[in-house]
Amino acid sequence: MEAQIRTRDELIAHIFRMLDDHQSVEWENGSARVFLETMAAWLHDTRPLPPSAGAAAGETVTWQLVADALAAGRG
Repeated sequence: MEAQIRTRDELIAHIFRMLDDHQSVEWENGSARVFLETMAAWLHDTRPLPPSAGAAAGETVTWQLVADALAAGRG
């Protein structure tokens, strides 16, 4: 398993790794539309971490959550 994504820069590096992977591996969701639909469905079904002080209930987002959503969209 990959290391946890904790910062903006780690997320950016993760996205570039996904782009490199796209060149060598056929993704299940081959179009941008299907990718985004799958990512949105995954986000709908996934509950973020417990809210931090001052955050609205269920709205705490981490860089890892964004990375996981991108991975889900990939298929």
